[in-house]
Amino acid sequence: MDYSQINSEVLQALKNDHSLKLKQSGVGDKEVLRGICPSCEKKTLWIKVNKPITLRCDREKECRYEERVRDRYPDLFENFSKRFPSSDEDPKATARAYLSIQRGFPAADIEDWFEQGFYKLPDGSWAETVRFLLFGGEKDYWERIVDKQHVKKAGKKARFKTGTSYAGKHWAPPGQKIKPMEKVFIVEGIFHCIAMHLKGYKAVCAFSCSNLPREFIKENKGQGIIWHLAYDDEPGARSHVAKYYKELKKQNETVEVAQTGSSKDWDDLYREGRLNDETIDNCVWRGRVFVAETPKRKAYAQYGWKPFGKTIIEHNDRLHSVKFSLEDFNKASEGEPYKWGFSWDAFNQAAKVEQISNCVPKFQYTEIDRLTNERRYFFAIKKSGTKRSYLGAFTPNALSDPRAFGLALLSHTDGGSFEGGAGDLKILKSRWLDGEVNRVTTLPHMGFDENTRTYIFPGFGYQNGKLITANEHGFLQQGDTAIKTTLEGMPVHQSDKFDGSWWPDFVKVFHLNGIAALAYFTASLFARQIKERHQAFHILEITGDPDAGKSTLIRFIWKLLGRDNYEGVDLLSTSTSSYGRNLGKVSNLPVVVIESDRETSGGTGGRPAKSFEWDIFKKITDLDGVIDSRGVKTNDNKTHDRIFRGSMVISQNATVHASAAMLSRIVHLHCTTAHKRTENRPLADRLKREPVENLAGYLHQVLTHETEWLSHFFNAFESHRETLTADKSISQGRVIDFHAQLMAAVEALQVVLPDFDASLINQVQEHLVERARDRQRRLNKDHPIIEQFWDTYHFLNDQVVYVEDDQGKRHVNTDRLNHSIDPALIAINLNEYMELCRKRGQELIPVAELKQLFPTSQRYPFAGYKRIRSKREKKASPWCWVFKRTGGSGR
Repeated sequence: MDYSQINSEVLQALKNDHSLKLKQSGVGDKEVLRGICPSCEKKTLWIKVNKPITLRCDREKECRYEERVRDRYPDLFENFSKRFPSSDEDPKATARAYLSIQRGFPAADIEDWFEQGFYKLPDGSWAETVRFLLFGGEKDYWERIVDKQHVKKAGKKARFKTGTSYAGKHWAPPGQKIKPMEKVFIVEGIFHCIAMHLKGYKAVCAFSCSNLPREFIKENKGQGIIWHLAYDDEPGARSHVAKYYKELKKQNETVEVAQTGSSKDWDDLYREGRLNDETIDNCVWRGRVFVAETPKRKAYAQYGWKPFGKTIIEHNDRLHSVKFSLEDFNKASEGEPYKWGFSWDAFNQAAKVEQISNCVPKFQYTEIDRLTNERRYFFAIKKSGTKRSYLGAFTPNALSDPRAFGLALLSHTDGGSFEGGAGDLKILKSRWLDGEVNRVTTLPHMGFDENTRTYIFPGFGYQNGKLITANEHGFLQQGDTAIKTTLEGMPVHQSDKFDGSWWPDFVKVFHLNGIAALAYFTASLFARQIKERHQAFHILEITGDPDAGKSTLIRFIWKLLGRDNYEGVDLLSTSTSSYGRNLGKVSNLPVVVIESDRETSGGTGGRPAKSFEWDIFKKITDLDGVIDSRGVKTNDNKTHDRIFRGSMVISQNATVHASAAMLSRIVHLHCTTAHKRTENRPLADRLKREPVENLAGYLHQVLTHETEWLSHFFNAFESHRETLTADKSISQGRVIDFHAQLMAAVEALQVVLPDFDASLINQVQEHLVERARDRQRRLNKDHPIIEQFWDTYHFLNDQVVYVEDDQGKRHVNTDRLNHSIDPALIAINLNEYMELCRKRGQELIPVAELKQLFPTSQRYPFAGYKRIRSKREKKASPWCWVFKRTGGSGR
């Protein structure tokens, strides 16, 4: 079967990966693609064209970046059962393709070693497997599930036939013969064993780190076999390896340990072309250091591997400083060079070992704050005499000298110490920090990061529609991206199981406004992407009568996004300086502002006594809209602009009072009790009781369909904008665009809610068209409070008197409130206005509310607040609110 198509697809993916900027060079077998390394950002990246398996950086000492193409482009290496289906003519087609493409084995060389099997999955479907018969018969077998989607359904990658026992047994490549005095590698997996065999090494598979093939060892005992315990190099296996090493030593067998020094297995090294004698030699030396029983024995092995004059050795969770004198060694060995197994006595005399720490700090990664560029160095610390482990964040100063480092250890552990000198710390720092350092970018907000196109939540995230789980250190690692949020106190429940059974009840209980609100919250998950295309994304306002269900609706939708027992933030209960922090906490998530108007009774006539200045948020609808600016701790005038990356929902009883510019940015939904039905009360109660664990899968459903949702949204937007533009009653451009956005978001719900039928969609769209008309009507006239003000003004101000003078007898309008000499202007002193209202028994409108709404006046456009030369008080210049008379000059 021809698998060249896979190589072609890989090469195409590499060329389309614009971040790498790959260009072709060389000819024939030396033809390579060269480009920008994702890690060090140098022009040192390369990959072979004829074997595009691993991307590597040329800076092997400084950078050491390498990444397998199957990890970078996993989609190309999936669905083998569909791409290479088996048939009666070729029943092994899928299994062979998997071994050749995914594992990199020459299928022709191992054709008779495997079969293609089938495993029944929990849902009743069947998964193709690669099957290996065991123990020389037809009864027992081990099989590996081929396709990733089947692995996910099965909940495991591989299995033994039910009833198979492998204790003390092994699997070996068919036909392999073991001769006396040969090296034999005992590995964990069948694929590891195949890789060893194909490179010319004798190997057997033990199936698990908890199994030693004692039957095979017994058969070959006393033949001088050099057993190599080559299990996976991970913590769970190491304790078993140490035990097996001692067991074989007691049997007088020759035994070595071989460790890869990383999470890579032998078949990984095989695919990378690095499974060779040099690699094996290094792995054996690493194993010798591992099994050494004292610090000096460890140093003895370390010197044989990599000679030194001074080094630091780890042993039993302690650090030891080792000094070696070559002069003393030569004297003790009488000039004989170092030779493993024969030079111990001389080394023992030439080396001095001193404990310098009762714990072992292992450098993990550096955290870099993207805003301040501050760094913290994270260490995993294991202290001797305890099973506890610590994770410490060290400042740069803590690494500056031994005393500071010792104090840092003491502050991050229970009694950790460091008594080494400057030379010891220098060796450790070189070991930790020379070359490319693992870097983790930290963000002060939760949600979407526009630079890496990654969604970041506490403990998990999404990139390119795929779920990423945080590692043991709490950050997300996806290829060359390492990122985490430092935001605390905003837990988000994660579930990858979506169950939409709540949808019918949701529609009955919350009806059209509820669907529109859900569409907005869903669209908020893509606010950045929408702003990048449209340059702006609207604000949603939800008002309504008490008991109309606003809070219940919002709390339920938050559960769909993984947040439990949460509604929003009351900005009036916080300080002005905290507005930016509240709005800056999230990206591609809504900030819900609740009850930011206060209603009182009495002199204010039931209107809000305290209201919020909404116009400060006009710019947050824009792409990269600035919330506020703050100073940066530097010696210059540098400031940091805090960008609003989310969306905003305003939920309160009273409607927003703001300027026309602000109102045009808002899509308004008003909830009433008209749709409430007694028979729906049990449904509403059930929705309230629904636990977040059952609902949070909606977030997963949406973010794993990012591409489809956005495509549907942008296509629908154009259609709905045309519809609203054609409506002669709607003229304001923002009203058209922003209502079209929400209409498109409603339609895009079909991507994540397949049961959303077309007739219901049409009802919601008609409802939103009417909301757009209502918003235009409001923009065309004054706010009701301003209308009341002007009616009261004319009642108080306009007084007609009968005058008889040189010009004759006539009726003349006299102004009791207007101070303006210019007939084109109206100038009102608010204190006089309020005093006259009291005398004439007119309802008092709060001054703060009037000041907020004056700039929105339509009947008489606002001209400013300034001193005016009064026509009524000739020597006075009172401060007045000035307006233009319709058609006036404005001067």
